[in-house]
Amino acid sequence: MLKWKILAVLGLAFGLAGIGWGYGQGKKAVGFFELRVYSAQPGKRDALAARFASRTSAIYARHGITNVGYWIPQQSDPELGISAENTFIYMRGYPSREERDNRLKAAHDDPEFGEVVTKQEQNPDTKLIIKAHNIDMVPNGTFTAITITK
Repeated sequence: MLKWKILAVLGLAFGLAGIGWGYGQGKKAVGFFELRVYSAQPGKRDALAARFASRTSAIYARHGITNVGYWIPQQSDPELGISAENTFIYMRGYPSREERDNRLKAAHDDPEFGEVVTKQEQNPDTKLIIKAHNIDMVPNGTFTAITITK
């Protein structure tokens, strides 16, 4: 009788341990993301998008920043401050908030970034951006199709 009780307790213990291990193996979405919404100077949205496509995204990638995607809105939404003519939206991804801070600092300290972005944005005649909004985000749930650069 004692033998059966011991086996039952061991079976229960191993079963609970197995359940705990299984939950621990579940896929967890990792990362830290930024949603960036830019209001461009009137008529300059396409030039801003072109700068990202031709130069800025490569600078970010070189510093380990995941370029998740770049978007042009197809309709305006005044309540959200979205103008189809002058809004440019993109998302960047990082392993963590701390890595975001480190990698962005490195990218912004890059001499090419200074030449391509900072210098242009400091000059009133060549400035493309009126305002940028930043929304920090973390994944919710167990699914994400995005792989973050480590």
